[in-house]
Order: sequence, then C-alpha cells, then structure tokens
Amino acid sequence: MPQSTHPPTPVWLDCDPGHDDAIAILLAGYSPQLHLLGISTVAGNQSVEKVTENARRVLYAAGLAGVEVVQGQGRPVMRDPVACAEIHGDSGLDGPSGGPLLPPVPVGAGIGPHSTGPTGARCTDTDISAPAAAGPLQPRGVVVMAERIAAAAAQRAQRVHVVATGALTNVALLLTLFPEIVDRIEIVFMGGALGTGNTGPSTEFNIQVDPEAAAMVMRSGARITMVPLEVTHTALVGPEVATAVLGAAPGGATPFRQAMHDLLHFFAKTYKEVFDFVHPPLHDPCAVAYVIDRSLFKASHLRVDVETHSVLSAGQTVTDLRRTTGRAPNATVCLAMDVAAFWRLVLDAIAAADARSPLNNN
Repeated sequence: MPQSTHPPTPVWLDCDPGHDDAIAILLAGYSPQLHLLGISTVAGNQSVEKVTENARRVLYAAGLAGVEVVQGQGRPVMRDPVACAEIHGDSGLDGPSGGPLLPPVPVGAGIGPHSTGPTGARCTDTDISAPAAAGPLQPRGVVVMAERIAAAAAQRAQRVHVVATGALTNVALLLTLFPEIVDRIEIVFMGGALGTGNTGPSTEFNIQVDPEAAAMVMRSGARITMVPLEVTHTALVGPEVATAVLGAAPGGATPFRQAMHDLLHFFAKTYKEVFDFVHPPLHDPCAVAYVIDRSLFKASHLRVDVETHSVLSAGQTVTDLRRTTGRAPNATVCLAMDVAAFWRLVLDAIAAADARSPLNNN
C-alpha cells in the first residue's frame, strides 16, 4: 500500500452487506491510510436486520472487534424497502452451499450493534419504482452516526469521509436532521451510472432503491464524490484475483482466505446467472479505495441530478458530462480507476485480516 506521512483519514462506512460490502469493510478496516470510526447499516441488499448481522459477522471474521455497528434505516424515504436476494442470497451474505457464509459472532466477542428498533417490511425488487407509505423512519441510528462523526471531526480538526456503499437513506437523513454537519464531512458513494444501469436501463441499484434520498444528498451542498458503474465494472474478479485471495501457503488456504474465496465464488455465480457477467465486478471497495488514494482515479467535477418522478427512470443519475445545462457542478465524478493498484489494496487488506482472523484459530 502507498505510504503517507499524513494522519489516517477518519472514515464512517454506511453499507448494506452484501458480498462486495464485506470486502469494503476489510479495506476500510485494514488500510493504514484510514481510521474506521464505525459502521452504519441500511436496507438494500437485504433487510436492515440481516445486513446488520452480516456487518457484525464480517467484523468478527476479519478480527476487527471494537468497531461499532449502528443499525440504520430499514426503508427508503418514500418507497417500500427492496432486497437483492438474487445476487446476495437470502441472508444477504450467502455462501456457495447456501445459507450464511460466515459463522455467528460468539457471545463476548466485543461486536454488538446499536439497535434502533423496528423497521419497514421487506418487498421484492419488482416494486422498486412504486412509491409507497411504509412504516415510519427510525432516526435513532442516524443520531448515533451524527454524534460519532461530529466528535471525530472536532477531535481531529479534519473532515470525516462518509463512504456510502448502499442506498443513501441514512446519509440523506443525516444531512436533513443535522445540517451543520455538512461542513464536517465529505461523502463518497458507490452508485449511479453515466449510461447503462444494472437494475434498470439507466439506473443503478443503490440509487434506484431510494432516489429521493439520493436527490436530497445531491442538493445538500456537501462535498460529494460519485463512483459509478462505469468505474466499478472495471474491478472484475478474474481467475488471477481469485487465486491470489486463496494465498500461497504450503498447507493450503487458511479458513479465512477460503471464506473470502467462497464469497467471491458465490458472487461470481449469481452475477453470471443474473447479468451474464463472465467475472463479477467488486463495486463497493472502489469507493473506499478513492478515499485511500484518489490519485488512482480519473475524475471530473460535474453536475449530477437524480430523477425521482419517471416510471421509466426513477433513480437515474443525470450527469452533465458535456456541461450543457449551465447548472453548477455539485459532485466529483470518477471516470476511470487504476485497476491493478486497486487490487493491490484489496489483497493487502485481505492479507492483514487473515493475520488476525479468529476463524484461523479453530
């Protein structure tokens, strides 16, 4: 990993684990350039209860005890919650044999969620474009998130990077309930598409899940970086990467490395079945990599607006690539990434986690 004389950048990770979110957690937790303050969860790849449990299991498996997990919103701002079981399985983090990939967190392991109470009901992805009046939003998780971020920003006298790898519901509520925090954070989110989407002709899943929240974030005046599909679709898990994840130990792969390999194998299988990808793209760690070393990315400051009304394209990130609208730029948009350097970061993080994983002690 690149060395730096600067203090580690404080990071808050907002996610919905999720196979690629799991690798994003490892990267945020084991990059020397970052200090992972905590994790908040949001409904997306599965229900918020399931993704919260997945975040806890990833932290335990990776030897990252002590990182706080805050359960966030279980439904979008104005729409019913959705899930992506066809990609991530019923648990949200399934393994090749079915069922959860990682073992439960033992009692006393020091990893416990800050629960925020009941959330909305699950609905299928076929309802993704239909606004609905689900149960009330639960802001308590966002309150905890705001407290931790504000304390860290004050202590370090530097902005906290909020890295969002799921729907932007928590981030939108954070900015709405605590508008003063806008000057203390920089938001980097994985989501959106400049052209072709993945869960719609022009829409990407994270933004399509909660377009109203995404629109609120884009209008907030915060410092924002968007890492769209055009970038993440270059982070493909090919055979060389899969082999490197297993490692080259004479006695074979450790239990932790085998679990990470199984994670990628499941992800590859579902991506082939659903999207006909030969190799799956590892979306979410790309956003973390941007915070680690933004010199790995080609980017441009552009205007991004989010469509919220169209039945055909609700959730589309309308990006003024040619600056034809005259509207002021509001986001740094990543356009390309040094893929080889990205994989070096990821593989280094996996190696660091492997050295501390309690899975290897059994």
